[in-house]
Amino acid sequence: MVNVTVVGYGMGKAHCEFIKSMPGLNLYAVCEIDESRRRAAEQDFGIRTFQNIDQVLEDNITNIVVLATPHDTHGPLAIKTMNAKKHVIVEKVMCLSVAEADAMIQASLNNNVKLTVFHSRRWDSDYLTIKKAIESGILGQIFLIESSVSWYGEPWGWRREKKHGGGHIYDWGAHLIDQALQLVSSKAETVFCDFQYRKWGIDVESYMKCLIRFKNYLTFEIDIGDIAFIEKPRWYVLGESGALVKKYIGPDEKARIRTEPNGNLMEIESVRSEWRDYYVNISQVFNEGGELAVKPEEVRRVMVIIEAAIRSAETGEAIKIID
Repeated sequence: MVNVTVVGYGMGKAHCEFIKSMPGLNLYAVCEIDESRRRAAEQDFGIRTFQNIDQVLEDNITNIVVLATPHDTHGPLAIKTMNAKKHVIVEKVMCLSVAEADAMIQASLNNNVKLTVFHSRRWDSDYLTIKKAIESGILGQIFLIESSVSWYGEPWGWRREKKHGGGHIYDWGAHLIDQALQLVSSKAETVFCDFQYRKWGIDVESYMKCLIRFKNYLTFEIDIGDIAFIEKPRWYVLGESGALVKKYIGPDEKARIRTEPNGNLMEIESVRSEWRDYYVNISQVFNEGGELAVKPEEVRRVMVIIEAAIRSAETGEAIKIID
């Protein structure tokens, strides 16, 4: 049995539920600095708790540490944990820079431990439905993919603070960039990004638009904002032989496709999936010698795009990707 300790019981509670339900993995403990949350974890799962990360790293029973902590802590805590010879699952975003990503990967290699990132939205129904449609060839050669997540509401907690890695580029942006790199087989060539700071009077972006131009001439547009009074469709895809639109994330709504001018719309069923499948892979890796579904080298590519997007937003220029 592989013993797992989750650090941070805010975002970490969902991780606890997945792990608890997973054959081959044992939810061993939660680490949480807030006493009331520690008590909640003990009551919810009947497990032991730690007050700080040092207690976790001194514990000989823990095999895997899940870091469900604010974004700015991911790099330092992951490196510290791997240097203690423990495997690491880190919440997205992986870290805050390419340099941190490189240091994390090197720590994994130096200590012969595994490092992976909880890019749970690779298991979203809408993404998998779009992926299936593109791979089927029904749309022909794809030249434009628009991916949008928008809502209306002021950010709260540490997500509204730049110093903690708040802002859309590190949150939904990390997910959508990861999905872009999974969907497009070509390498990214340039990134142009615009940040808008509106309405809330905080130091993180309230709206962002990011254009990733790939070497096969496909443009991937990412649109994220928290002051959208009307939301855009979740996906809009154009190919030489057809177009696709899917309005919502959930699996109950079908994607609509038109493959000829003025032709009838056809619908395709959504692919069913769940985030728990991420931990199915983790159990296979540690119990059966399987391969990580989310490899740190893949997620490093996400950090390259994020870093370029931030630089583009600061300079107003498109940034060439050298990776």
